[in-house]
Amino acid sequence: MQQLLAVGAQIGALFFYVFLGFMGRRLQILSPESDKALSDVIFYFTMPALTITSMNLKVSPQELNNAFFILAAAVILVLLSYVLCLPVGRWLRLPVREDKALRLTAAFGNVAYLGFPVAYSLWGQLGVFYAAMYALGHNILFWTIGVYLMEDNHHSGINWRQVLNINVLAIAAGLLLAVTHIQLPLFLFNPLEGMGQATIPLALLLVGSMLAESPLRELAVNKNVYYMITIRLLILPLVALGAMALLPGWDRVARSLVVLEMAMPAAAIAPAVARKYGGDYGLVSHGVVSTTLVSMLTIPLWVWLLNCYFLT
Repeated sequence: MQQLLAVGAQIGALFFYVFLGFMGRRLQILSPESDKALSDVIFYFTMPALTITSMNLKVSPQELNNAFFILAAAVILVLLSYVLCLPVGRWLRLPVREDKALRLTAAFGNVAYLGFPVAYSLWGQLGVFYAAMYALGHNILFWTIGVYLMEDNHHSGINWRQVLNINVLAIAAGLLLAVTHIQLPLFLFNPLEGMGQATIPLALLLVGSMLAESPLRELAVNKNVYYMITIRLLILPLVALGAMALLPGWDRVARSLVVLEMAMPAAAIAPAVARKYGGDYGLVSHGVVSTTLVSMLTIPLWVWLLNCYFLT
């Protein structure tokens, strides 16, 4: 119990920023317009800076192997998540748009805005390096399969501008630096590092502001929300846990990170994608908000479980 409380306090410190963002929106300090500006600052400036500086490490050959293992695990597990979600809509007899919204929300997690801060809190820069590799595999699938799910017209083809966005390019650049052992000069590294450190509080403030946007009563009466929570926060992490338990030869931190990334709530950017491409924006938004709220309880439990009973 004492270890669980310690883990809860460690993760709870991150959710303090979420609370500040929530209160900022309720007190009208933050607004939908400021959220959009904040999201753009994170996406285009601070997160790429955090990625590059965190990957600009003198990593060992073993850590590089771990990174590629995490990349492969991300692609396989996200694809598996999507496949496992396919029969759910049929079983629940959901309309097509609700079925697609459920699949998008359940299969894709918040591996950046929440995944990076949690990984940094637990494992420092190496954690962000590993989380960035997971995000690379995850995001390529999100900007292809995820967008495909939300599009009304499936003949428009892949938008490579979205797939190869600045954060994917930052991960690729950071990986190149790590593989070649090239260190950024201090006049570049220091300002980038300072900018990157802003990612964690800004991203969590944004999550909190997003939580304040949806009426909680609407979430409580939407039965699809409970399915999303169960699949996203319990079933899929358990699948990842089982998969990682079958690979005892791999590094403990790498396997723990994969399970933890699979335990993240639904992707924060999913509602914007659903709105842009004509998907069920309302249901996706409810899924993101509800899974994020419940993850405040489940993430500390998963961290405690990984520390105490798994991968020892």
